[in-house]
Amino acid sequence: MAIEDFFDHRCDIYHLMREDTSPGYALPPSSGFKYPESPDVPGIECHFGVKNTTIRIEQNAPDDDMDSSIKLTLPKGTDVRLNDKIISKESGLEYTAGLPRNIRGHHITVMLRRVSRQRPL
Repeated sequence: MAIEDFFDHRCDIYHLMREDTSPGYALPPSSGFKYPESPDVPGIECHFGVKNTTIRIEQNAPDDDMDSSIKLTLPKGTDVRLNDKIISKESGLEYTAGLPRNIRGHHITVMLRRVSRQRPL
């Protein structure tokens, strides 16, 4: 069985970009971060490891925070980076990528985090 047969999902990858914007009123620009409108790596084959999912709910004011972690497997050579936004094509759920690991030049694994309010890690 080839690794390509293992990839049964698809996802879009968005790279985090620096954005310098001015709030107006002749104030100097400030640096911020945002994701682009269109994916940098669209429709890549992948596998979401749902068996390894952990979900934690933390009670905070005014709302509770849901925090979950899931393992994503990608083909070798995929351009995925820390803090990338990953969107599952099947479910539409958004995740934030952790540090990608190249597994012996065979494939890439990334731990994803999903929180109730998406933000860079």
